[in-house]
Amino acid sequence: MKRCYLLLLLPVLLFSKPQIEHLTIHDNDFYIITDTYDIYDSKGRVMKFYREENNYDMTHLFHLTLEDKTGTCSARSVQEGHYEINGSDILLYTLWDRQGRIYDVPYGARIQHYHIQSNGTLKLLESRLYVETAAKSFDKESAMRFLFTPPQSEADKKALEGYVRSVEKQYKGKFVFGKEAEALIKEVKAAIDRKHRNLWR
Repeated sequence: MKRCYLLLLLPVLLFSKPQIEHLTIHDNDFYIITDTYDIYDSKGRVMKFYREENNYDMTHLFHLTLEDKTGTCSARSVQEGHYEINGSDILLYTLWDRQGRIYDVPYGARIQHYHIQSNGTLKLLESRLYVETAAKSFDKESAMRFLFTPPQSEADKKALEGYVRSVEKQYKGKFVFGKEAEALIKEVKAAIDRKHRNLWR
């Protein structure tokens, strides 16, 4: 491991015990750093993906929350993530859910597909998502209601379009509906299950 790389990571190593994984793809060096956090009422793990440059600097490419639980045992938001690397393709899976009597947090899923190009740069090929920003019963006047009841008027359609645009901007992806949304959630849950099975091996 290069000296400059160790100097860069020294502050991280002093304050936590991250897991570090090295990858070589297209003759480029990448590092996955997985760390835990416990801040106020939030606990979890996050992975950060870096590319090593020719001058040994590290360029942060993306991060993924692997797990996050925020709130109390009786009411908390939950986020789970998983990543899979196949050759030069990286798939990121994210699932948002609720536990207990909590209604104003998201439920949904997202899949992001990245490709590492021959020069080591990262290209986002696809990002699909479906997100309900709160429980169906939480705000019955929200345009989110049109995910469950088809819009009837032009005003309803514009309200739904505004909701979708807002979610796409916040969660960074292309909103999908109906059976495509069901298939997306099923695929993400299957990926999370694979993660749990791998942890028990």
